[in-house]
Amino acid sequence: MPSSDAVARERQSAWQRWELAALEPAPAHDAATGTPLREALEAEARAAGYAAGMAAAASDRARLTALVASLGEHAGRHQQALCDEVLDLALVLARQLVGQALEVRRELVRPIVAAALAQLPQATQRIELRLNPSDVVLVEPLVAEPHGGARLAVVGDALIAPGGCEIETEQCSVDATMPTRWRQLLANLGRTDDWLEPL
Repeated sequence: MPSSDAVARERQSAWQRWELAALEPAPAHDAATGTPLREALEAEARAAGYAAGMAAAASDRARLTALVASLGEHAGRHQQALCDEVLDLALVLARQLVGQALEVRRELVRPIVAAALAQLPQATQRIELRLNPSDVVLVEPLVAEPHGGARLAVVGDALIAPGGCEIETEQCSVDATMPTRWRQLLANLGRTDDWLEPL
């Protein structure tokens, strides 16, 4: 094959005219900024990767925040349910203890009757005290005390459970029976007596 120097260029075929110089590497520097092109591409890739990483981190943080809030709500509901169960258990135990205490120490009816009498207005003229027949003899010391000149009549009533009483006057009435006092206690605790057997 003749040398390329010897053959006129216009007579050369396309493959003969091809020169290695046509595959010269791309310029090593960005002409506009003077920064090496590779470094510019790497910086752009780093910035894009950083932005993607920050977006992923923000999404993960939002999911984690929602999870922590959900766990807090579940823990709060669980704690409230546990408190409710403990309160219910305490009420059941208190109910049993009160009943047993009244059976063992029947004189505990006296402070109940005394507190009920203390609620009456000063100008009361007539007092009717109704209580369980088994409690009548226990409150005799209270009946003997003066009540501001009011006439006090004690009436045995089998419909009233031991440990409680009802008082009627011309002005008012006081219900100090066990079921009523128990309902008042439960109401103060935000409960009802629907789940309990009547006293």
